[in-house]
Order: sequence, then structure tokens, then C-alpha cells
Amino acid sequence: MRRNLTSRPAFTLVELLVVIAIIGILIALLLPAVQAAREAARRSQCNNNLKQIGLAVQNYIDACKKFPQCYLGNGTVGRSGICTGRSWMFAIMPYTEQAPLYNQTNYFLPLGGNSGAPANVNTAIAKTIVVDWMCP
Repeated sequence: MRRNLTSRPAFTLVELLVVIAIIGILIALLLPAVQAAREAARRSQCNNNLKQIGLAVQNYIDACKKFPQCYLGNGTVGRSGICTGRSWMFAIMPYTEQAPLYNQTNYFLPLGGNSGAPANVNTAIAKTIVVDWMCP
């Protein structure tokens, strides 16, 4: 009752190619659904970021009893055309998750960023990109 080793049942090359083709078709059908889910996640993240900005403005209003000013500064513009003051987005930073960045600011130095101002701690802050305020 010995089995013959040369007559084992196995997949043929055609059967293997059919299975690979079916898997490829299934992946091609699922790819648009995955892309749609990613786009929905991006939209949801953008909506959440806008809601967080709105909540930060509302918290600022509750704390200061006024809207944040659109521009804080002496109205000077550097030689490169970059304003040296601070915007309303800077004013609401303590009410978002950016309070540590806000607390590093030295108000006795210009914000920097222009070619005429020497580099200081405010220059690094001015060049910081706040990802929470950008839509993906």
C-alpha cells in the first residue's frame, strides 16, 4: 500500500494563475473604496480643525470679553514687506494646543522673519508651521 510519489495531487499552473487574477480583480474593486475612505477622513479632519479654531475664538471672547484683534503691533512693515506684528491667530494660541509656543514669545523683540531684523527667539516662532490650522 505504498503511495506513488510521482502522482501527487497539486495545483496546475492554470489554476494558480486564475486564483491570482481573481485576487487582482478584488483588489482593483476595493481600491476606490479605500481612497474614498481616506478622502472622507481628510474632510473630517479639516472640519475638526475649523471647529477647534472656532472654539478657541469663543474661549478668547469669554476670557477677554472682546473679539481678538486682527492685527497687534505698531503698524511697521519690515524691508522685505513682512509685517512685524502679531495676528488674531497668535492671540488665540493659548486657547488651542499651542500654548507652549505662545509662552515662548518675547514681546520686547520684533516678531522677525524679515531680512532686516536679527534672528531671535521670535523668528523661530514666526516660522513655525501650525499643522492644526491647515487642512490636509
